[in-house]
Amino acid sequence: MRIFLKIIPVILISIIFYILIYNLYPKYNETIGLVKRLNELKNKEQEIKSLEKLVKTLSSNANIQQLLSQKETLNIWLPRKPKIEELIYSLSGLYQSLGLDFTGTNFSLEQQPKSFNPNILPVGIINFQLSVNLSSEKIVPFIDGLEKNTRLMKIKKVFLNSEGKSMFDVESYYLPEEK
Repeated sequence: MRIFLKIIPVILISIIFYILIYNLYPKYNETIGLVKRLNELKNKEQEIKSLEKLVKTLSSNANIQQLLSQKETLNIWLPRKPKIEELIYSLSGLYQSLGLDFTGTNFSLEQQPKSFNPNILPVGIINFQLSVNLSSEKIVPFIDGLEKNTRLMKIKKVFLNSEGKSMFDVESYYLPEEK
């Protein structure tokens, strides 16, 4: 009987460990996981609330309201895709308005978008070269027409000679698709 009394505490401790390890420990781990998930959801809720506050602030901003009302104009100046056919159309219109022959050009798209300022979205760049025979009185209207085109353009280089042959390296822009 004495041996039985000495074995009872060992058996009771074994039963308690069994209950703790196989029944309570998985519930404890599940509870810890749920607490972590709850904290993640609370953090996401705070992010959503801060974004909602930012949207409310921005939507009440008069400058942003003005930009949204001029969205169509912005889409023409800086389209979402390169839209090279529209660029060709506007260039041929410029040539025709000045009575010049448009012989075409080669367009090249830069692979990496360019960011001019860290606060501004990066833009895709379309490079092309224009060759034209210009008389001295048509140089200024031609450059003016390029600068006042419906698309944003920047004249990078100009080559003029006395015979009237001119070359223009031009850069146009578009908003690249987000990946």
